[in-house]
Amino acid sequence: MGTKLSERSFCVDDRYHNFVVTRTIDIPEIQSRLVELVHEPTGAQVMHIQNEDEENLFCLSLRTLPESSNGIAHILEHTVLCGSDKFPVKDPFFGMTRRSLNTYMNALTGADFTCYPAASQIPKDFYNLLDVYIDAVFKPHLKYQSFLQEGHRLELADATNPASPLDYKGIVFNEMKGAMASADARLSQAIMEILYPNLTYGVNSGGDPKVIPHLTYEELKAFHQKYYHPSQCLFFFYGNLPLKDHLDFIEMNALKNVKRAPPIPPLPYQPRFKKPVEKDLTYPLPENEDPKEKTLVAFGWLTCHILEQQELLALNVLDVALMGTDASPLKMALLKSELCKQVDSVIDNEISEIPFAIICKGCKEGAAPEILAVITETLKKIILDGIPQNIIDGAIHQIEFYRNEITGDSVPYGLSLFMRSALLKQHGGNPEDGLMIHTLFHTLRENVKDPSYLTGLIEKYFLNNKHFVQIVMHPDQSLAAKELAEEKGSLEKLQTTMKPEEIEKIIKESKELSEYQEQEENQNIEVLPKLLLSDISRVAKEFELLSEPLNQGMLYYHPCFTNHIVYADLYMDLPFVEVEDLPYLRLFAMLLTQLGAGGRDYKENLDYLLEHTGGVGASLDLNLQAINSIETKPSLSLRGKALYRKADKLFPFLSDILTSVDFTDVGRLKELLMQHFNSLENSIHQSSLRYAVNLAASAFSSPGAVTNYWYGLNYFWKIKELMKEFEKSPQFFVEKMQWFQKCCLRSRNIDLVLACDEKMVSQLKKANFYGLEEKMAPASLSFNGWKEQAKPLKVGYQGRLTSSPVAFTAALFPTVSYNHPDTPALAVCSQIMENNVLHKRIREQGGAYGSGAVSGSMSGNFYFYSYRDPHIASTIEAFEEGIHYLTEAEFDDTDMEEAKFGLLQDLDSPCSPGSRAVVSYTRKRSGRSLELRQEFRERLLDLNEIEIEMAANRHLKDRIKGGSLVVFAGKELLEKENKILKEKGLPTLDILAI
Repeated sequence: MGTKLSERSFCVDDRYHNFVVTRTIDIPEIQSRLVELVHEPTGAQVMHIQNEDEENLFCLSLRTLPESSNGIAHILEHTVLCGSDKFPVKDPFFGMTRRSLNTYMNALTGADFTCYPAASQIPKDFYNLLDVYIDAVFKPHLKYQSFLQEGHRLELADATNPASPLDYKGIVFNEMKGAMASADARLSQAIMEILYPNLTYGVNSGGDPKVIPHLTYEELKAFHQKYYHPSQCLFFFYGNLPLKDHLDFIEMNALKNVKRAPPIPPLPYQPRFKKPVEKDLTYPLPENEDPKEKTLVAFGWLTCHILEQQELLALNVLDVALMGTDASPLKMALLKSELCKQVDSVIDNEISEIPFAIICKGCKEGAAPEILAVITETLKKIILDGIPQNIIDGAIHQIEFYRNEITGDSVPYGLSLFMRSALLKQHGGNPEDGLMIHTLFHTLRENVKDPSYLTGLIEKYFLNNKHFVQIVMHPDQSLAAKELAEEKGSLEKLQTTMKPEEIEKIIKESKELSEYQEQEENQNIEVLPKLLLSDISRVAKEFELLSEPLNQGMLYYHPCFTNHIVYADLYMDLPFVEVEDLPYLRLFAMLLTQLGAGGRDYKENLDYLLEHTGGVGASLDLNLQAINSIETKPSLSLRGKALYRKADKLFPFLSDILTSVDFTDVGRLKELLMQHFNSLENSIHQSSLRYAVNLAASAFSSPGAVTNYWYGLNYFWKIKELMKEFEKSPQFFVEKMQWFQKCCLRSRNIDLVLACDEKMVSQLKKANFYGLEEKMAPASLSFNGWKEQAKPLKVGYQGRLTSSPVAFTAALFPTVSYNHPDTPALAVCSQIMENNVLHKRIREQGGAYGSGAVSGSMSGNFYFYSYRDPHIASTIEAFEEGIHYLTEAEFDDTDMEEAKFGLLQDLDSPCSPGSRAVVSYTRKRSGRSLELRQEFRERLLDLNEIEIEMAANRHLKDRIKGGSLVVFAGKELLEKENKILKEKGLPTLDILAI
């Protein structure tokens, strides 16, 4: 983003051709201007947020209201992207991912909308993407084969043998099988189902695997006809491209000669309950896991309508005030009750009537009534005593901070603005209410001057609200097997009742689908628009990083507009740490900002953070070296951010963390450990692929082993062990943390890294960083420097047991470091494999939700992966096929060019202002200089077919056989696939518990 909106004309007059401007509003808080228009002939709406950001984004948004959990909206979202009138190729979406320099491409199914966003920094590319998306959304082919591939189908285990067992296949079917294996997903869906029995929010818009097979092809086409009409679309644009150009484009490509369709009526109000609802449910737990204290308890309330923006804003303030930190009164009461180990709140601001939920994890069996009593009594006490003004101010400050911050590292900033404003517009609200800060917040501050305003909302929506649900979800170690048996039984029953001609139809459809999936080999993908490599700059991007010495350490800063927020990072070299202490080091970083410091107890500290900062956290990084991926320069970093006017609060807090964290608060440590362990147990099932990759990488290098001790199964096991030991001997743990405190926080080298404008840097220097600089002095004690001492772990081929009916697979082996001449070629290899082999074999034909190959240029590892995958054996074969495809040079110049585009998307991806200083600093710390990155970029752009083939033969051929393979999946799938692996003469998996 620039510092101010350009004076050049983005806008149009009151009328432009068939478009009429309905509103123009300046939004100074985000340096933007909002323009709303209507296309008179069709009634289509246009919304444009004009901003100097070069990352332009569009989003085609449609209201979609499914009436059952058959996944119709989700499957349609997939299927429209499988070919259209203007672009009659089988997979234009994935085709465009490798023919453009997009910074974002996606399609999203919400509870009551489906949207199609994409972003690019290149105008030609932007309109190429918009062209493909418009045609896909409004003129899709919706072929029957696409429906079978993306949605669901019946298929015989042996496609030509009528006597072989039937099975369900389909990408969305398998995706949702994986998604709904999670306890969190089941609980969230149950809350919505019960709170909204009469509205679309009560169905699973993604699809319930038990219901998805009931969706028909005819229903899918009818749903498209009902909801996917240009006149019902909200065309959203963000960025610095002229609005007139957008209007001309959508007039020509989407709206010309289109007849107006009736608008989708607004959703009715959900009829309110006459009395609360209670429900007992179960969720799958792996057989080897102890079900003790694994019950989930949730409480949900239906609150105000989205159009009641002032009340909704006040509810968000209450959410932060009551549940925002462990020191918040309601969350604190629940944690102190010891009835649960972890508690969170959820408020959904994007649907027509707002749900609020409190979710408690790690609960004892039968604790729900006691937990509800704690909630009720605590809320009554808050009403009686009032909410302290500093807590209210802190909550308002957090929401203000969130709306001020320019994000964009994971998704484009424009997409976050779409979510905040365009969805509100689609519900009939004023989109600026989701963008502006000063006007709404001024009214809010006036309202909260009345002490009864917020407490009145507590009474109205929580204590006196009969539209309330209590859900208890019990762990069931037999549920996964039971559900699998039910599915198998229903398929067997179905097969016995089928007539021969029906079986023959399944065989015929399988054959036709297979032929359809092979069509890509003969399709002319050149009908899709594309950029040329010559359109792309040969110069590597660089964020200027200025530096100067401090009295203690170094100052690095990147001057840029950050919308009045200062980002400050402290980087400290790590000392020597014994292997057995590596997990404790990560735990130390996690605990560092959650305890008391500076003479404040932990509650006062958390209140201080809420009131004065946008958050402070600590993290570890190995900083792998570009010249040798086995070498590292590890660091512990503290990151804090605050509004400029709060800088005098942020920097003293960082000083307090460096000098005075209180690790003697045993009660608080116990509370944090319980929360953390509960969170880790959930993460194993929700982030199985990450655990699989970390475990696989631990087999080949010391950095890989260290990463697993920090973020993998070895860390989980250590924390599990610590939970048992802590009760007996907390002092051992306290002393361990105090040792880290002495040797990590008073490092010989401490760097301060800033992102803010130059004026703020100058002010901070004049203020001596509010005392931080003198606290950066190294300790007088001498500590040995870091050295690589963790030995690689024995991994081999293994399967880890979870409750998931689908697999998460990682196959990994070492290659070369970043500075090796072949590294760019290996990166191209990974993209060619993914584009030409893995996507087709594992996703389209195998039905997995995703797959790919990654050449870790900094880690020196190459790995394959698949996730939410119903297969293992055929996936492993696809990995090997990908290598053979390269070593035999079965690719052509177009494949090579498309692979380069995929890599350049990552190299040129935008970076939010607040992250630019750290990105430049970590590049420096890892030795990834501009010269090395420029050399990498030029070699990548100039690579030819022979160089890629040679690199594949040197570094990939036969290497997978000596690599490690890790699969996380359910017992039934692992055992079934092991039989197939054995039949094929391939190594089987050692099946192990988590």
